[in-house]
Amino acid sequence: MGYSREVYDAAVAELEKRRIEAVNRAAALKDRMTAKYPRVREIETAMASCSVRVARAVLDGGDVDAAVERIKRDNLALQAELAALLTAEGESARDFEPRYVCPHCDDTGYAGGKICSCLQVLLREEACRRLSRMVSMELTSFEDIQLSYYPETPVEPRSGMTPRQWMEGVVTFCRDYAANFGSRSENLLFSGPTGTGKTHLSLSIARAATEKGCGVVYGPAQVLLHRLEKEHFGRQAGDSEDMLLECDLLILDDLGTEFGSPFTTSCLYNIINTRLLEVRPTIISTNLKPPELLEKYGQQIASRVVGSYRTLLFMGQDIRQLRASQRMREG
Repeated sequence: MGYSREVYDAAVAELEKRRIEAVNRAAALKDRMTAKYPRVREIETAMASCSVRVARAVLDGGDVDAAVERIKRDNLALQAELAALLTAEGESARDFEPRYVCPHCDDTGYAGGKICSCLQVLLREEACRRLSRMVSMELTSFEDIQLSYYPETPVEPRSGMTPRQWMEGVVTFCRDYAANFGSRSENLLFSGPTGTGKTHLSLSIARAATEKGCGVVYGPAQVLLHRLEKEHFGRQAGDSEDMLLECDLLILDDLGTEFGSPFTTSCLYNIINTRLLEVRPTIISTNLKPPELLEKYGQQIASRVVGSYRTLLFMGQDIRQLRASQRMREG
């Protein structure tokens, strides 16, 4: 999964914190028990020497099986004695060793050479937290979309639909896209006026994909491209380019509002082209129409976006302004 380095590092740090806490809990119990019962330290030392005794028995020859059996009985007797002391204090022999949160990987994040489910959960949770901090959560749910803000008139001549009917179809498509999102999902281009729901639907898809365990990177194009520029010219450390190229879903919001330069245009081309070649889904939202994309970015970028992305046209008035007017009337 294409999570960013920041998300991965945060998840691994949480696992390391769990490991340290488990080790410290076991160590604290040992210290407490050995302070009260000096015999505990003697038992531990004797148990630790059992493997040495086995090796010595093998080297000495003779009846190795009988010697190993004696050592095993001694070890079991020591374990029973330790368990009795711990039970007297309301503790368990199991607590004498670190009790990790995940029994499959001992909080390392990997088991059998593969990523453990506990790390997958932490990655997903961290990605969701970061998405939540980045944007208002009220803009990240399909349930919060209010079609009543889209007018019921007039009928659009080419489609034969009102803006509300048209946008109902767009919302339904996006909901299905989110429900079935996967590595082979198609690229989307959201095109339409400001305030018609492009960001809301983008983030609703982002939230659904993140909850599925996918690595999602969302950001205004201006912010992401500026970040690449600062990292490229050494003004800021980071791995943004890898993150943008490798994430499971990239959402570039408000394309066309960024300050254009040969560098940012080159970065944008590299992102779009690389993700197309590697079949990684991308969603782009913009106020620009296809001819305006061509004028601003040139044939290389515009042809790839228009030709390789499914275009969803957004209609209606600026919902942010409608809500503001509604609040003023209610106030």
